[in-house]
Amino acid sequence: MQKTILSTADVARLFDVTETTVKRWTHEGMLRCQKTPGGHRRFEIRSVIEFAEKNNLEPIGALDLPDHDGLAPQIQAAVLERNYAQLARVFVEKALSPDRCDLFHYLSYLYEHRFQVWEIFDEIVRPGMCEIGSRWERGEIGINHEHRASYETLDAMAKLQAQIMVKPLNGKAALLACVGEEPHEIGLRCISFLLESEGWATHYLGARMPVRAIVSAVHDLRPSLICLSVTQMSEQWDWVEELRQLTRSLCSEGCHIILGGRAVREPGSQQNPFDAICSTSREMLEFLQAQGERRPMANQHV
Repeated sequence: MQKTILSTADVARLFDVTETTVKRWTHEGMLRCQKTPGGHRRFEIRSVIEFAEKNNLEPIGALDLPDHDGLAPQIQAAVLERNYAQLARVFVEKALSPDRCDLFHYLSYLYEHRFQVWEIFDEIVRPGMCEIGSRWERGEIGINHEHRASYETLDAMAKLQAQIMVKPLNGKAALLACVGEEPHEIGLRCISFLLESEGWATHYLGARMPVRAIVSAVHDLRPSLICLSVTQMSEQWDWVEELRQLTRSLCSEGCHIILGGRAVREPGSQQNPFDAICSTSREMLEFLQAQGERRPMANQHV
C-alpha cells in the first residue's frame, strides 16, 4: 500500500538530499512536519508539495513502491522520465484492478512526484479512460469492468483532492453540468477538482442535466463561470440548438460559458457563441489565466 504520509528518508530520497538536509529544512521552518510520540518526523504530501513549489524544487528520485506491486519498476522509471504513455497504461491496469485502494495510491504517488493536477487528468486519466472504453468496445472487457473502473476513478480522484494543495479562495464561483442526456462525468469532475484547487467555489450539478435546470441553477446561484460537458452525441437530441438557446438565456445573467468534451470536435460545435471551447483542462487553465482580472470567466470540460 502506497504511503500518504512521508518519512524523513522518503523526502530525502525524493529530492536526492541527505536526511540531515531534510531535518535542517524543518528546523528552519521551511518544511512543515509532525512528530510521532517517538520523535520521528512525518510529512503530509500537501506540505511537501507546497515546500517544493515555494523553493522551485523538482523530484529527482522516485519513492519506493510496495514489494507486491509488480508494476513498480515500470512506474518508477516512467515517473522519472515523465513517460505519459506508460503511466496511462499503468492507470488502466490500476483502474481495472480488484484492489479498491490501488488506483488512489497510484494517483497519490504521481502527485507526490509533483505531477500537476491538470497533468494527471489530461495526460494519464483521460487517455487511460479512453483505452478502457476502447477495450469494452472491442469486447475485451465487460460493461461491469468499464463501469467499475469509472467509479473507482471518481472515488480515487475524490480522495486525491483531499491531499491537493489548494490556493486561497478567489471570490469566484463556477457551475458545472453535463448537458441533456450526457452520462459521462469524469471529465467534469476533473474540472471541478481543478477549479477548487485554483481557489474557485464550485456548484456541481453532475450528469444528465436538462437545459432548463441549468438555467434555473444559474438564476439561483449566480456563478461567474459555467462549465458544460458534452461527450456523447445522440441522433434524437439537437444539442447544438439546445446549447445555442441556453447561451441566449444566460447572456442576461452576466455569465461566461466554456464548452468541453469530445463533442466539441463534432461538426457544428464551433458555431456556438461560447466564450471558449476547450479540449483539455490545461487549455481551460491557460484560458482563465489569459483573462486574468479583466472579467469573470467561463470554464470547460475534458
